[in-house]
Amino acid sequence: FDLYRGMWRYTGIRDLVGIVKAAMAGTLLYVSLLALFEPFRFVSRGVILIDFLLTVVAIGGFRLAIRLYHQRHSDFVDELVFWRRPMRSRRNVLIVGTGHEAEMLMREIHENSAIPYHVVGFFEMEGEHHGLLIHGIPILGSLLELPHLISYYGIENIFIADTCLKPADVQTLIDTFAERGVRFKVVPSLEETMNRGVFDSLRDIRLEDLMEREPVHVDMGIVRAEIEGRRVAVTGAGGSIGSELCRQILRYDPAALILIDNAETPLYRIDMELRELQPAVSTARIVPCIGDVRSRRSVERIFRKHAPQLVYHAAAYKHVPMMELAPVDAVNNNVIGTFKVASLACRYHVEKVVLISTDKAVRPTSVMGATKRVAELVVQALGGNGTRFIVVRFGNVLGSNGSVVPLFQQQIASGGPVTVTHPEITRYFMTIPEAVMLVLQAGAMGNGGELFLLDMGRPVKIADLARNMIRLAGLVPERDVGIAYIGLRPGEKLHEELLIEGEGFVDTPYQKIKVCSTLSRVDEERLFEGIEHLNLLVKGSGDADTALAILERLVPDFRREPFGDERADRVESRAKDAHEKPRPVEY
Repeated sequence: FDLYRGMWRYTGIRDLVGIVKAAMAGTLLYVSLLALFEPFRFVSRGVILIDFLLTVVAIGGFRLAIRLYHQRHSDFVDELVFWRRPMRSRRNVLIVGTGHEAEMLMREIHENSAIPYHVVGFFEMEGEHHGLLIHGIPILGSLLELPHLISYYGIENIFIADTCLKPADVQTLIDTFAERGVRFKVVPSLEETMNRGVFDSLRDIRLEDLMEREPVHVDMGIVRAEIEGRRVAVTGAGGSIGSELCRQILRYDPAALILIDNAETPLYRIDMELRELQPAVSTARIVPCIGDVRSRRSVERIFRKHAPQLVYHAAAYKHVPMMELAPVDAVNNNVIGTFKVASLACRYHVEKVVLISTDKAVRPTSVMGATKRVAELVVQALGGNGTRFIVVRFGNVLGSNGSVVPLFQQQIASGGPVTVTHPEITRYFMTIPEAVMLVLQAGAMGNGGELFLLDMGRPVKIADLARNMIRLAGLVPERDVGIAYIGLRPGEKLHEELLIEGEGFVDTPYQKIKVCSTLSRVDEERLFEGIEHLNLLVKGSGDADTALAILERLVPDFRREPFGDERADRVESRAKDAHEKPRPVEY
């Protein structure tokens, strides 16, 4: 029974079961010997039973005492009145949930003396198991009773260990109790906890935990068939979208993953990250290339040497206010750069190019949006030359470099105020991994010439986003950190759209991916003439007004309007008059 091999300080249920088995075997052997040689004449059957019980209690009890001694500083012994220790050094915590994750979390906290928390109870939103116990810890009630419980027990922390809890319920908890100084943490998904304990996996609540979003599902089979064993290049590989493209593409085991970026430090970082990840997921050859899409020679050198079969074009200038200050640079990178990548893809027989676009390209009011719209027209016009071109248009992603989320985090850390451009401004949000999963799915689906739209879910008011971020930092909006409305910035829309007038979209077999059914016609002669003029302008005078005039000819619905509250009101009024549903994106 291997009883001698167990470490007594770790005695558990399995060890006690082994002791019972050993004692039972000894008792049966003793009874057998009595039956053979001295049939029960002088031995009471009660004595045999008492001997069995005393053996189990003595051996098991002694080993359990050794364990209790070694864990005398653990909550494991807190329930023993004679050994109860003061809990002043521990913070009271309430666990939301009564399932497997909640039970495991409670057990880890109780068995680890280094964890500075004391679980006072469990909690359910509906309170359906109110009054029951889990390992002696009570299920204390429902949402209506929570304010009293927090005051009575002095709850400082709430751990959410219910992976089925709706984002709206999480939002309710934060709205109600964050202002009382209660801090929240959440047990993440199973994938995030596989290699760690439940307590070690606890993390702060993120913005995406508060957003009502359908889970993203992709057909990994067709994505793998698209990528596996092929040479794949990603432009802008060091950026937010580009780097996530690289991470996910690597998992589909391409023959080579060619990382193209003109910024050496981000390129170095993603290269190192992928090389650490590679042994576990892929045999791909990782090829970092310093290259600039604005330089034809640079791109051609890479295409000639590495002969990519698939290209994901994510290199772009994306910050709206910055591009208003530097329209010629926006044209050079977003228009001329895309034209060079696309034309060289045709020349070097790249099978497919996927352009990452934005909903700012729809009826653009900014230079960035107009240049991305021209980039869409470029790949649309170059299709049919042997290379298949696909456009994927989507909106805002959470946490991208320079986006609103890191800006708000910085402002909150410095004491505020958090700056929001307009009380009614809205944007659609999606996490970067979700967006990239859908980009890969759409790219694999496309046969060339399609414009895919990603369903970004419900719009979010930026002011509400700011309030949530302040609460998640343990502060109170308008009391600890103020919110300042500064007016719309140059080129910024109040709401974003995903479709240009005349375009329609139809569903695909995948819920979050739509395909544009009626693309607007491209005047190729005017387009290529305009690009030639822009190219000459970039190389020559660099006159911003001329560049803007050419953009307006290429994108007839491009309107650079004044900015501020007056323009915001006008945009909102125009949207209502046209009975349009606002469709936001990148903030």
